[in-house]
Amino acid sequence: MGKLELLLFLVLLSVANSHRPPNRKWILRGRPWHGLRAPRAEMPADKGAAAISESYFTQELDHFNSTNSFQWKQRYWYNPTNYNPQNGINFLMIGGEGPEYSGEVTATDTPFGTWGKQFNAGLWCLEHRFYGKSRPFANQTTENLKYLHSRQALADLANFIQSMNAEHNITDPKWVVFGGSYPGALALWFRELYPNLTVGAVGSSGPVQAEMDFYQYLQVCEASIRTYDNNCADEIEKGFQQMVELMNTKQGRDQLTAYFTLQPGLNDLPLTYNDIQNFYSTVFGSFQGAVQYNRVAGVYLKGGSIPDVCKLMVVTNRTPVQKLADVNEYITEFSTRQPFTYTANNFSDEVTALQDVTYDETGEAAATRSWIWQTCNEFGFFQTTDIGKNIFGSVYPVNSDIILCERVFGSQFDVDYIKLAVNKTLKAYGGRDNYNATNVVIPNGSFDPWHALGTYKSTDSSVVPFLINGTAHCADMEPTTAQDPPGLAVVRRLIFENIQTWVNQYVDSKEPDPFATTQAPVAKLKSHMASVTEHKYNASTQEEEIERDMPQGRKMQMGRPMGGLLPDPPAHDDADTQNLWIGTILQDVDHFDLQNPNQFEQRYWYNARWYKSGGPIFLMIGGESEASANWVTNPNVTYLTWAQEYGAAVYQLEHRYYGKSQPTPDQSTPNLKWLTSEQMLADLAVFIRTMNQKRGYVNPKWITFGGSYSGALSAWMRETYPELVAGAVASSAPVVAKADFLEYLQVVNSAISRYSQRCADAIGWGFRMLQKNILTGAGRKIISETFKLSPPWDENSILTETDFQYFFQNVYSAFQGAVQYSGDNTREYATGYGIKEACAIMLDKDYTPTENLARVVTYMSAGEEGIDSNYLDFVADVKNISFDSSQAGSRSWIWQTCNEFGYFQTTDNGQSLFGSPVPVNFWVNFCTDVFGQTIDRTHIDNGIQKTLKYYGGRYNYRGTNVVLPNGSNDPWHALGKLTSDDPSVVPYLIDGTAHCADMYPARPEDKPGLAVVRKIIADNIEKWISFSDIQTTTSSSTTTSPAHTSAHLSTTTSAVKSTSPNPVTPQTQPETTTKTASTCHTLAGVLLLVLSATLL
Repeated sequence: MGKLELLLFLVLLSVANSHRPPNRKWILRGRPWHGLRAPRAEMPADKGAAAISESYFTQELDHFNSTNSFQWKQRYWYNPTNYNPQNGINFLMIGGEGPEYSGEVTATDTPFGTWGKQFNAGLWCLEHRFYGKSRPFANQTTENLKYLHSRQALADLANFIQSMNAEHNITDPKWVVFGGSYPGALALWFRELYPNLTVGAVGSSGPVQAEMDFYQYLQVCEASIRTYDNNCADEIEKGFQQMVELMNTKQGRDQLTAYFTLQPGLNDLPLTYNDIQNFYSTVFGSFQGAVQYNRVAGVYLKGGSIPDVCKLMVVTNRTPVQKLADVNEYITEFSTRQPFTYTANNFSDEVTALQDVTYDETGEAAATRSWIWQTCNEFGFFQTTDIGKNIFGSVYPVNSDIILCERVFGSQFDVDYIKLAVNKTLKAYGGRDNYNATNVVIPNGSFDPWHALGTYKSTDSSVVPFLINGTAHCADMEPTTAQDPPGLAVVRRLIFENIQTWVNQYVDSKEPDPFATTQAPVAKLKSHMASVTEHKYNASTQEEEIERDMPQGRKMQMGRPMGGLLPDPPAHDDADTQNLWIGTILQDVDHFDLQNPNQFEQRYWYNARWYKSGGPIFLMIGGESEASANWVTNPNVTYLTWAQEYGAAVYQLEHRYYGKSQPTPDQSTPNLKWLTSEQMLADLAVFIRTMNQKRGYVNPKWITFGGSYSGALSAWMRETYPELVAGAVASSAPVVAKADFLEYLQVVNSAISRYSQRCADAIGWGFRMLQKNILTGAGRKIISETFKLSPPWDENSILTETDFQYFFQNVYSAFQGAVQYSGDNTREYATGYGIKEACAIMLDKDYTPTENLARVVTYMSAGEEGIDSNYLDFVADVKNISFDSSQAGSRSWIWQTCNEFGYFQTTDNGQSLFGSPVPVNFWVNFCTDVFGQTIDRTHIDNGIQKTLKYYGGRYNYRGTNVVLPNGSNDPWHALGKLTSDDPSVVPYLIDGTAHCADMYPARPEDKPGLAVVRKIIADNIEKWISFSDIQTTTSSSTTTSPAHTSAHLSTTTSAVKSTSPNPVTPQTQPETTTKTASTCHTLAGVLLLVLSATLL
């Protein structure tokens, strides 16, 4: 940076007296040292502005605890120069995550100041609690920071406005609140929560959507850079690829240290995941600021923006990685106002600095700790490279920021805490989709990465979102320049016109909305019946089944063994097939498209062995693998014992695209469009109606069963087609769609730790050694020999970050299988291949922990030694579109995860046994590599949102008459429905069991909870059978949960949503009654009994 540029920077920068020290990051979580608003140049002020001095207001510490009387002094500024007391118009600029200053109320060339003069408004600025000199306490201990919360800040504003109204005798107040960035969100939320205190709000660049993994930030960065210069973006991508390659050798790390003048050097660090990811975030941080403040205001009008960094990236006499170093040097000088000397490169030093609880004179340095607290405690906003294919690679997972929260504020601020905090924020304010206010203007810039968390849709005409093409963060709040894009003039005019409306014609706010989500409409089926072909299950059919019934692999892909998520039960000697039929039903390929006439044969089984006329009909739903006759013939399978007891007919319908139910000639990506859960549910509906007609069932009582994915289908079937199904049992059902299924390995971690902490420690040690060895050529050779990699690695192997991620997920997948099926009474899992056996290997002192990891992998692969180390070969296998391929079932399931569910198991769960080697980005890239460029992160997230909206997820599930068993050791239980306000929806968490354990034959060594849940299911089946015809409107009931699961199940009372009998739940606690159980309820109960007796 030249002397003239440095001088210009010093002249322009007018923020607080302090500046960023060179040993601190320039930008952290999207917040530069100067705060989220760009610093401005010196601006002209109103005449008499010098007389505007800071004032202090006595504020409550805790607005929501009447017993806490502690008060403190909050700083504010007031400029009454143009104020007309007759109109009562006051503009309030809301302070954000940094010190405020008088310029907010004295500047005349900002829109805020200009409008203030035009409307004869009083101008106010209230500094945010815990920032600048508005300090409730003398320091920022974690205990003190619990009062740093947006909800408290909004209450500060309310108290301040009410007090100023009284102090200044404002009898007809018309307050308009303004804010930019985080204060922009506060402005919008204030209008939402306190509509009686403000007539309108302008929320510029306000991130109203709390999001833990804010991957969209760098997505927008890339798009903005490419909009300016595609060549610049390509050079950045090449630079990051070179950095990753150099990071993998000692010599390469020395080169990186020299290029970036790192202190300490990379080889002087322990080289933990945090150390490496911290370095990468420093490099891409230079581009974050350049995009976020691209030609916004002040110093950024002349430098530090996209054109300036791209100018360095497109020179031809430097390598791409050297050009990244040049950008780093430029931005360092730009941000520190000093000549470049070195790049700080110590994650531990950053943690130590953030642990400093003291305030500096201005509060500028302390503000970083305050803001990081708010992100850990409310918002997330963790910017990651979990985008899929992108110019920054796959170098920074969300796990790095989760660990930062834990290290800075304490181990209790872990991933579970952060997830809950983010969800609370969304519930409190509605997020982008359920924001509920009136009289607001919401400007955002298309170049601004934060615009991805803004809101852009509203059915209320008084809510005015506006995306300004070609502008960056809070650009609409800055003084007008000749270079302004046209959209800035348009949005400023919009704001002015809306303010006119607000202050001259007050519009009452709507009543608060509970932020309830709405169900996507269920599409109508074009056909309700289908033709069938059926024949007796004969010897040739049985031979075909036996041929298929070979040992199923235990190797896992995305939490799914090669044979499917629900291993078949074993065959049984008493598998009488005299009354067993196998058939096909001619189904529509697309149930909802009248223009598509194509049909296919879907396979099913029918066992009439136990059927008694008038008995119920049990339907086992096929899942993501070929269906097996064992599920309808083995009399010891749990649901078949109930078939015998209740005289049920038994069916199983194979899932489309699995086994021999093939709707298309192959599994090309275009052909897979009809492989969706919605189409499968329609298959089930047509099947049920067809069997009702074919068999002549009168008043049929169908009950669906399923486990794992098919368990979710069972729950969704009762929800989507309640007129066809009397009840549903949904075992280990992952009803929540989610891209980053980080909870999976959390459960694996905790299950192993509960069994043996020594075993867990050994696994953790082994993975730490793997991470250390993978960073050197010699170490990679040791790994290759130990794990018998194919193809092998040696000192000269050129490997990518994807190669490393693929290797690590192959290793920890062995523990996924050991935990997921530990103790299930089926096949090989009944006697081994569980946590006990894996831990016995890990604790063998004759081998090192790393060697034992390899031995566990071999054991869980049924003795097959070696690990595939070629990611591209893996991709090629799954890209095989033939139904005859050994990977056909895997391809189908992977499509469903990429298109509907996510379910990507990652190490993004904080500090754990497995470290941080596999971000969600690995799986996002995998989807793209397998199915094509259109199946990217945006496609994946859109599919997940559609699934959540259609079925409601865990919290908005709308079905009734459902039992949902889950095992506490099963990683999939983390996506299950574990509580319910509807007494006919009965979740049960079985302590100490794994995946779908309740579905397999009972045995003496079963965990006690298995007997309990089987009794619950049986009792509810009896109720569904008895009451399925009775039409009621509402019914009040109580649900009593077993004492040992009370931490997981809520005891609540509510109205039943549809035709549901009172459920049966274990009576281990006395039944309770509520005041709502009135005479009407008693009468309804009598009527039910009378009707029941009549029907029986």
